[in-house]
Amino acid sequence: MPRHFATLLLIATAACAPTTEWERAGTSLSQRQSDEKACLDLAQYQAFDESDKSKPIYPPFKDTQFTTDGGGDDGGGGGITTSYARRGARVYELSEYCMQQRGYYLVPIAKK
Repeated sequence: MPRHFATLLLIATAACAPTTEWERAGTSLSQRQSDEKACLDLAQYQAFDESDKSKPIYPPFKDTQFTTDGGGDDGGGGGITTSYARRGARVYELSEYCMQQRGYYLVPIAKK
């Protein structure tokens, strides 16, 4: 039984591994990591700033995932608001844009 557990653990770990990475010609690993951190920091600040400005008058009971209508049960029409409950999707979008503006592009990671 322990042998099967180890195999399952290995498969689960491999499934969670990233499949792409950022690349730019002539860029060292340390420079890429520095750019990734800078873009992530900027993205997190921007996403927080955007969500902070939405200031809903009550906490959302549903995850709007940055829908423009607030994602209400009435089908929308409540004005432009941004979810402040989850900023992850917006952080990803902004950090991806930042890296692209710095000349990076995503490439598949070679299987080992």
